[in-house]
Amino acid sequence: MSYATVLITHVVNDAVIEGFIPALLKFRHAPDSQLIIITDDKDAHMDALIAMPLGAQISILECDVFNPLAIIDTLNNHHILPNLVFSNSDHLQAATAIVADFFHLPSKDWRHCLVFKDKYLMRTQLQSAHLYQAGYQLLNAKDLHLDTCAIDNLAISFPLVAKPKQGVASMDVQLCMDKDELIDYCQNFWQSKTIPILVESYVAGRLMTLETLGDGERLVAVGGFEVTLTEPPHFVELDAVWNTPLCVQYRERCLAILQDIGVGLGVCHSEFIITPTGEIHLVEINYRSIGDGREFLLDDMAHYPWFDTIIRLHQGVSIAELEAEYGALTISTHARIHYIVAPQSGTICTAPSPFNKQMQQTTIIHQPLKQ
Repeated sequence: MSYATVLITHVVNDAVIEGFIPALLKFRHAPDSQLIIITDDKDAHMDALIAMPLGAQISILECDVFNPLAIIDTLNNHHILPNLVFSNSDHLQAATAIVADFFHLPSKDWRHCLVFKDKYLMRTQLQSAHLYQAGYQLLNAKDLHLDTCAIDNLAISFPLVAKPKQGVASMDVQLCMDKDELIDYCQNFWQSKTIPILVESYVAGRLMTLETLGDGERLVAVGGFEVTLTEPPHFVELDAVWNTPLCVQYRERCLAILQDIGVGLGVCHSEFIITPTGEIHLVEINYRSIGDGREFLLDDMAHYPWFDTIIRLHQGVSIAELEAEYGALTISTHARIHYIVAPQSGTICTAPSPFNKQMQQTTIIHQPLKQ
């Protein structure tokens, strides 16, 4: 048997390649131990890692990463005994938790991972804990093949929000004002996918995120963004400000909700709507680090290394030990992200090149995202 650190991943992304892989290499149990990447897309990861320093100490194995039994079988077939198992993928948290638990390593509760990723199951759990008030219902593709009876007999009233049951962020999320809009949404969505659709009451208010770190026993709030969205029917992010008065005011109450429903080990990114009357509506839980490049912003803002700290939590380091080393883990720096959205489709012909400017104590970064 050879000992190794194991990273489970699905698609290539910057957070894994530029953030977590360097951290995992740094915290291997022995300098000569390998980092094993398990993925269902070996070629893409090989291309992404080809120029990385220490690339020779990274091995890539391929299997069905959505099947924890396949991952365990792959590790055993290669005589690998993991000393850490980690993933930053939305969809792989449950499988990763099962694998880590099998090898008696620090792990999340796989049941919580499964529930948090499934928007319908999460709302059912919240409702049973008296933490969710809005109406919701699940629609399947077969519902529209029969007739529109399922739409006519919805238990919730319009306007409502439709979204994939296991979707990511605001992708394919739409506000539907009436039955016709909902039918059009379902028909268009189910032309290419068969995923069930969750419909729920539309809750108006201000959107905030909460970023947390936990050691499995104790959960702490790092901070959060207040997010500005486009006008419905779509929900595209335009602006995000770190630790506004709203985020600070509701931080502890949002943290308590996450504690009550079982958020624990490692990093978690959650989204809440604060209604005009002060009610808190939990939108979604992503049991991994915040994405869209914001993880690198947090790494720049924090007084401790963001990626390293997350890996250390999965090694069994406690929040108390981290606080003894760094102080409170709350990030008090100020930051704002502003997205410049094109008013129509097309190709951007001219735009400023990327830059990073330091102006006294302020850093300004411009990063083109698309052409």
